Amino acid sequence: MGEWPFYALLGVGTGAMYAAFAMSVIITYRGSGVVNFAVGAMAMIPAMAFAELRESGDLVIPVVLLPNRFDLGEPMGFVPAALIGMAVGLIVAAIIYLLVIRTLRSAPPVTMLVATVGLTLVLQSLAVRGFGNITLRVSAILPDDVIHLGGRRFPVDRLWLLGGVCLLAAGVAVVYRVTRFGLATRASFLNEKGAILLGLEPARIGLYNWLFAAGLAGSVGIIGSSLGGVSPFTFSLFVVPALGAALAARLKSIPVAVAVAVAIGSFEAIAVHIVAQQQVPRFFLGGISALVPFVAIVGALVIVGKRLPNRAAILERAQVPVKLAAASRWIWAATLVLSLIVVTSGDSTVRFAALQTMFIATLLMSIGVLTGLIGQVSLAQLALAGFSAFMLSRFDGALPFPFAPLAAVAVTVVVGTLVSIPALRVRGVQFAIVTFSLAVVFDELLFRSPTFVGRGGMAQVASPSIGGFEFGIFDGGEFPGRLFGVLMLVVTALCALMVQGVRRGPLGRRFLAVRSNERAAAASGINVAETKVLAATIASFLAGVAGLMFAYKATTFNGGGLSAQDGLLVLALGYVGGVGSISGAVVGGILAPSGVFIVVVLGGGSSPDQFLITGLALVIVAMKFPQGIAGSWQMLRSRIAANRIGPSLFATPVDADLVMVETGRTGDQGDASASASSVGASGDSSEWSDDSGWRP
Repeated sequence: MGEWPFYALLGVGTGAMYAAFAMSVIITYRGSGVVNFAVGAMAMIPAMAFAELRESGDLVIPVVLLPNRFDLGEPMGFVPAALIGMAVGLIVAAIIYLLVIRTLRSAPPVTMLVATVGLTLVLQSLAVRGFGNITLRVSAILPDDVIHLGGRRFPVDRLWLLGGVCLLAAGVAVVYRVTRFGLATRASFLNEKGAILLGLEPARIGLYNWLFAAGLAGSVGIIGSSLGGVSPFTFSLFVVPALGAALAARLKSIPVAVAVAVAIGSFEAIAVHIVAQQQVPRFFLGGISALVPFVAIVGALVIVGKRLPNRAAILERAQVPVKLAAASRWIWAATLVLSLIVVTSGDSTVRFAALQTMFIATLLMSIGVLTGLIGQVSLAQLALAGFSAFMLSRFDGALPFPFAPLAAVAVTVVVGTLVSIPALRVRGVQFAIVTFSLAVVFDELLFRSPTFVGRGGMAQVASPSIGGFEFGIFDGGEFPGRLFGVLMLVVTALCALMVQGVRRGPLGRRFLAVRSNERAAAASGINVAETKVLAATIASFLAGVAGLMFAYKATTFNGGGLSAQDGLLVLALGYVGGVGSISGAVVGGILAPSGVFIVVVLGGGSSPDQFLITGLALVIVAMKFPQGIAGSWQMLRSRIAANRIGPSLFATPVDADLVMVETGRTGDQGDASASASSVGASGDSSEWSDDSGWRP
């Protein structure tokens, strides 16, 4: 057997794991309409519970404020440990569905997506609290014989795992094709209202599918834990290739998903081998295997993107409301004055926390443009900021200030715009999958490449200076420098003014028109493709600026804090604060790790606690306050103002049209979007003048 075929066969075990998770994604989507980003974290819980029972005999339950570890005696055998682990996983899955997913069945797809992101953070944090941030390994579960292929030793447990997953796939395909349960699931997916008229209960069908998917992923996670161990974060990264396989199968075909997933695992094994043999350029030594699922995802979207099923197209859902309210000058002035006081006086720890808050707030403005205004969920904005920071370190020695940072931002804008091209064929959740896979590529390939990062895996930037006058974070005889804090504040304020101008202008209304209904926007004369790309360009620019702030704040840095997992946390912060507003970005920055709230109010706090609190906040906000903290406050102010003035002023047809434009909640979504499109095309910003967002 040749060298490459051998390593391709060696990767089928990992590919089988991807296949199981891909099947779980498809089952969940067909049953409840949720593209479950938390499938890896949900499979991790029973796998780690099983591994702990096998190792120590302790039962660990993912809870807080209650005892979470119980001594059940001696280490258990495979069967009782697997049964108890599966029971823990299914109970957790049932609680998640009943408390979160069922509540969000009629929510916007973006809301459902970010809720599963929050669940990922919560489950990971609970696992770290219960098991520790370690990798648990168990003895072999499958036959661990070794055979010789072409003179090389090959472990047969990979083939056993692949065979088991293939049998599961065949059973799943039969269940959903010929059984009454499968037919009921298909009917509920295609036409929920029609299914209700036939006497079916879509919510109960969704629960059964959710538990089925969780059981499938959890059982394979338990079996696969003996291959490479399991940690609180390992399986979460398996979501990327699993989603790629599911997309290639059009979120429909189980056999296609299994075949693509196994192929991804094989190609990853080949990539790891050629890197180990240094058969690729030095630039790719950081992790070329991360490119495999990304290429698979992009290829799937380019080939079948237009034909991907979209439950939202069948059961229309309103978007999260976004108010184009005028910003109060007093609020702007008060915020800037207070920020200026913080960065020029006070404790150095508080000043540094303010710098972190401004960096995250600028980054969240980038997410706000894409997710809040255009409706494209991006999980790669932190990765783009990191790319900008590393590009600054590359340009810093060759170009003087300010040309080096300008060049870094320019390259970031080009890369971010190119990445947005798949968005021309897909929307919403599918675009989130592309950007998350891109974040993994940046994390594992670029940020760990010695060629890209620099010697020793550390990048450095010099203090910004003009004419010999330096104003970096170490200048001024104290840390952090007060003048540097003022510079950061000015950059943040300029970015906020830029976003406010976009939001309040004709471009912002075109963004909202595309976000509400692309077909109606195109019918009204808006170039949808150009609008999407322009939004991605603006968002990439803001992410690039945030990357400069990160680099000048850190001066010496590596890929720490820029991972794909950290990108999930950043999206969570943006959504908790309010993804559609500048004030929401500021609130998210205040709540960020090492931000003002964590440092001043909580006294620092531990990382698992921060992830847990943020994840819980994200889930709660998605369920109860989809506009976020800042948006809920604006909504309350609008209601108070409406009650003071009286309902008669808001009863005109013009006001009703505006309500449709802002919320998208109408009897006919297309009419609302057409209204939004016509407003966006008018170019008359004078119609949006008062603080509540209503026309005078």
